[in-house]
Amino acid sequence: MTVNADIALAEAKRAETEISQGRYRGPLHGIPFSIKDNIATKGVRTTAGSKILDDWQPDFDATVVAKLKEAGAIILGKTNLHEWALGGTTINPFYGTTHNPWDVNRIAGGSSGGSGAAVAASLSLGSVGTDSAQSVRNPGSMCGIIGLKPTYGRISQYGTVPGTGAYSCNHTGVMTKNVEDAAIVLQAVAGHDPRDPLSADKPVANYRDSLGNDVKHLRVGILHGYFEKDMAGEVKEKFSHAVAVLRRLGMETEDVTIPHMDLIPAVKVCTSRAVCLPFGAPRSSIGLSHGAKGAAHHLRGISRAARARADSRASDCSVHRSLH
Repeated sequence: MTVNADIALAEAKRAETEISQGRYRGPLHGIPFSIKDNIATKGVRTTAGSKILDDWQPDFDATVVAKLKEAGAIILGKTNLHEWALGGTTINPFYGTTHNPWDVNRIAGGSSGGSGAAVAASLSLGSVGTDSAQSVRNPGSMCGIIGLKPTYGRISQYGTVPGTGAYSCNHTGVMTKNVEDAAIVLQAVAGHDPRDPLSADKPVANYRDSLGNDVKHLRVGILHGYFEKDMAGEVKEKFSHAVAVLRRLGMETEDVTIPHMDLIPAVKVCTSRAVCLPFGAPRSSIGLSHGAKGAAHHLRGISRAARARADSRASDCSVHRSLH
């Protein structure tokens, strides 16, 4: 979407100087990252995959971006996504389709498809996405990388563009090449954020130290009665193999069924669209105000701006108006 070539080169030189002078910040110092384009980056275009925000440059960093910068990471640029992060393909009519690096005739998943493809293609060693309904895990799986959706509130949502994903179940997620890298990144970006009222005020564990621990007698539920009928044969085989590996490691498995699972997709669509209405969007995630009144004011401003831009561009592009 947007490449920060000059800024990234300058930051890389700065990191090199700091490290050579013994001012090493930690394992992310000098590491190249990309950011999903529905997460605010100061002075860098943030579109949410929509033409409505095509020229918006936030005057602040999302908390997760600020933490990465503090850790010394180099932000290379912004990655493509399904428009408004509301879809699982990253086939974007305005900014193009993100192709799977392993087979360009296939999709990369979504909505964080650009982030998944960037990590899989080694364009960045890590990326940050958002996940309401598999939007990190889906491209992680399709691109053959790690897509981690953390516990709700573990990573601040401050700075996520309102209207993307679904606020009531949206998560900032981590995408990396391997599990250890995911643990390192999560360590850096997790933690309480007073600007996000739903941020968990809990200590951050040392995730890296817990790697390799014995998993015997841990219990995992195997969901049944929902996806088996539609699962491709090869996927079913891989799934069964993964369950077998867990059992060999000493984990206990238990079959689980959830009533009315067949209704969940429809419920998710309805609720996610409803909570993404401008006045239902997260006041804290806008990152522009210092209180409820200020947040509401900026919500109204964004809504008016969106309507004006949609009206002015209606003749040359299709615009989703579900937020209005």
